[in-house]
Amino acid sequence: MAGRFIRSKDLEFFDTVNKELLGNPQTDKSGIINQEVVVYKVSVYETETNLYGEASSGKRYQNGVKLTCLITADDFDFETNEFGPSANQNASFAFLRQQLEDASYVPDIGDVIEWNYAFFEIATINENQLLAGMQENNHSVVCSAFLADPTKVGLKRSRGY
Repeated sequence: MAGRFIRSKDLEFFDTVNKELLGNPQTDKSGIINQEVVVYKVSVYETETNLYGEASSGKRYQNGVKLTCLITADDFDFETNEFGPSANQNASFAFLRQQLEDASYVPDIGDVIEWNYAFFEIATINENQLLAGMQENNHSVVCSAFLADPTKVGLKRSRGY
């Protein structure tokens, strides 16, 4: 829906430009930026829980969905303690809302994103990029994630590394 200062043609133009920049792996249409990730949704029905509602033997995930997004990653932060060194990294993954709708994927806290030979667990989700300040024109979904321990995630890399 267009508003007083923005027309529906403007909204269509924004979507067209963004789709051309990012591409779409579902349609094998590559874009200019072409940063692909694989997103795994927690399978609530397959994950066994204990008395306290915690995942007793690790989380189970549904099949991954390949998506394109803009990625902003912090530098690695290495920490050494009595158990040895460990790496920490935070990253932000910005998805086009329309692409998520096309893939029938709704991100949730706890889902896992595979990128750069590692797994990132989604910690927060922001959906506040409104074109022309209108709720109907919600444009993107930004997921902030942290580097997850691969032994605790229990997934194998999908790209055959």
